[in-house]
Parts: sequence; C-alpha cells; structure tokens
Amino acid sequence: MTRRPVSMTRRQLLAALGTAAGAVAGSAALGGCSNAAARWGFSGNPDSAKANLTYALWDTYQQEGYQKSIDQFTAKHPDISVTIQQIPYGNYAPKITASFISGNAPDLFWVNTPFLADWIRQGIIADVTDRVRAANIDTSVYVEGLVELHEREGKLYGLPKDWDTICFYYNKSYFQKLGVSAPTEQLEWNPDDGGTFLKFLRTITSDSKGKTADQPGFDPGDIVTYAVGNTNDPQSGYGSYLPMNGGAFIAEPYAARTVLDTAPNRETISFLSQMLVDEHVQIPYGELGPNADGSSALTLFAQGRLALFQAGDWNTSSISELTSNFEVGTFLLPRGPQGGWTVFNGLTDGTSTATEHPEQTWLLAEWLGGADSQRIMGSGGYIWPAIESLDPLYAEHWKKNKVDVSAFLTAAQGKKSLYPVAVGMAEAVSDVQTALAPTFFGTASAATGLAKAQQVADYRISSGA
Repeated sequence: MTRRPVSMTRRQLLAALGTAAGAVAGSAALGGCSNAAARWGFSGNPDSAKANLTYALWDTYQQEGYQKSIDQFTAKHPDISVTIQQIPYGNYAPKITASFISGNAPDLFWVNTPFLADWIRQGIIADVTDRVRAANIDTSVYVEGLVELHEREGKLYGLPKDWDTICFYYNKSYFQKLGVSAPTEQLEWNPDDGGTFLKFLRTITSDSKGKTADQPGFDPGDIVTYAVGNTNDPQSGYGSYLPMNGGAFIAEPYAARTVLDTAPNRETISFLSQMLVDEHVQIPYGELGPNADGSSALTLFAQGRLALFQAGDWNTSSISELTSNFEVGTFLLPRGPQGGWTVFNGLTDGTSTATEHPEQTWLLAEWLGGADSQRIMGSGGYIWPAIESLDPLYAEHWKKNKVDVSAFLTAAQGKKSLYPVAVGMAEAVSDVQTALAPTFFGTASAATGLAKAQQVADYRISSGA
C-alpha cells in the first residue's frame, strides 16, 4: 500500500499547476466569473443547475459499499448525481495531480496520508475548517488521532472516513495441527534475545517432517512453513516496531528531516532483518517481492508458506476470499522495550479546489464523513468507521464470516504512531524502501541501510524535489 510511482518531480508539478491555475483565472476573468476556488467561501450562491459530481477512489471492494452509500445520498439530494471514478492505486496519485493540470479533476477524491502534504502545498485540496464549524460537526466522535492526521497549522483538510492498524492474521487450522494456541497475552520482543516473541515464532515454524524450530531434529534447510514474513514497509512491516524500541521514522508531522539513522532504529532493523532470519523463523526476504516490499506476503499466507500475515486490516476482504480452506484469527503485534505500538492511518475525502459545484461537493463530503454513510460501510464490512461508536459493526460483520478482527480494534485503543506526513513523503517512502532493501536481503548492515535511507529521505522532504 505504500508503493507510489513518481512520474514528475514536484517542481515540475508545481510549475504545471501554476500555469494551469493562471489559465483558469484568465479564462474566468474574460467570462466575468470568479475563480472556482474562491467559491469555497460563503458569499456565493449555491449552484442552481443539477450538479454532476465525480468521486475518485482506488479500492474496488469498497467501491461497492460507497455506491450503496451514495445511492442513499442522491435519493436525499435529487439535484445531485455522483459518478464513482475507480483509479488503480499504483497510478492514483499522479493521475489525480495530472487531472488538475488537464482540467478534469474529480470533485471529491480519496486522500492517503503520504499524498496530503503535497496536495495541500499544490493547492488542489480545500481547507474545510470553516465548513466543519458552520455545520457544527463534532469531531470528537472520531477515533483519536484521525483528525490530527488531516490537519496542518490548525486547518482541517477533510473529515475522517476510516482507519487502519497493523496486527497479525493467523491460520487457525495450522495452529490446531501443531497444537499451538494463539497468544492470549501480548508477546514481548527485545533486540538482545528476541524475548517471548522469538520463542513463540519457533513453535510455529515447521519443516517437511513436521518438526518445529524449537524441537530437536528440526531441519532449517527444509522449512515448509515459516512463522512470519515481516516486510520492508514502514506501514505494514517494520514501522510499528520502531517506536516499540524508542525510535521513529519522523519526529513530528511536517518535519524537514527524518530520524531514521538512530541507535534504537539500528537495533530494531537488525532484530528484524538479521536475528529473525538467523533463527529461521522469518521467511527469506527475497520471497516477499521486489525490495522485500511484501507484495507476495498475502499469497504466501494463503498457500500455507507463512503461519502469520502481518498486515493492515484493509486486507480482510482479500484474506476472506483467498483463505476459504481455513479459518483466520488475529492477535496483536508484540510489545517492545517501550511497549506495544501500531502504525495508525486513515483516509479522508479531499474536496477539490477546482470543483464547479463547491456546495454540492461539500454536502457529499459531509455525508461520507457522517454516521449514516459510515454505518453502511461498517455494517457491510468495508471499513472500520472513523466514528468510534460504529466500530463494532465492522467486527460483527467479519465475525459472521468467520474472521476475527478484534485485535485491530484493540490496537487502535492503544499506543498509535501516526503514519509519517511531510512534503515529499510519498517519494521518500519509496526511496527508503530501495535504500533498505540490501539490509533486508542480508548484503548490508542495518547501520549502512539506515544511513542511506535517511540521506535519500531527507533530500526528498527537505528540498521538495
């Protein structure tokens, strides 16, 4: 979920956006009209003609739920029609940015945290602070941390619509076969001896003769099922482990540099990339996709190659489809020397500064951020609703479908590390993944990898390149 191709430099995009904005402004002046962005104030009149809105997203499974929600919205607002535009995630960010240059931008669009700072800087996403206040929306109903994710300098750039945390999915049938129970108490890891976490991972790593890594006669050269497949990913992979050991990716939102190359982070990455591999409980990172990015981890879990799938809850629907031959449960990541943590993220709906229908676009954004829509999405098992009181609906849906997702909710109620946000973060994350790949592949030390990672990331977020 964190791989993002870069088609232009930020300076090129800003220049193009500036040119496009100038053209729009000039055209508006000739026609005696105001710029579309100016209509986000309260002095203008709502559009009188029927508004045809476009809503852009990337997830085909959630699209089904949002269509149900939007059908209810348009029934309440017959003067508004909404077309959902589905854009594959790999092309999503550059296509959204390019659409503002070409003049066919969606009115409302999903915003993932790595894109937020760039889109604020480029002026394509509207500040909705005054609208939220005017509508008397109580933002305290949202899960703690979500509003903060989408704020900058006291301004809010969208209402929260969902959230995600990182936990382990596990193969219940495999556990039963081994006679192993899922942990009822949170496991513990440390960089010295791996703690109870490493001991547990040995009990669920098995060879072709059924011997586990904690038993005499276990053959590390003939492993059929590895315990875990941690990945080179700051969200689903190593990201949650950094604060467990006192480290971080970035010190605070919108910082001009990262804090990757630190002693705590070097210990953490060494534990994940070296100790777990040396102990034969971590699947070789080369099996996890390009740069060990985790793109093959779900398939490996479904095939029985992995006993655990460490991932975000957005994978639940795919897991349900791919693992129909066994039941799936969840449990928390281990806690570290500084306690248990999870990377925490959530999406918002960005309102376009170029929309020709600002009033109607806001009505749709308000609906999607409200209880009626999020009740539909939660009860259908599409998302964990951002509105905290509605979260049991999602858990109940998946419990009926024999997938226990309760650990994700427990994680959201604990210590959360917000997904890093800064100008250039999408490119920085991609560059960091490339820089750390040799470390995870075992050809470079954690110190070397993190030094390089910080160098390339700091260039991205300090220069806005």
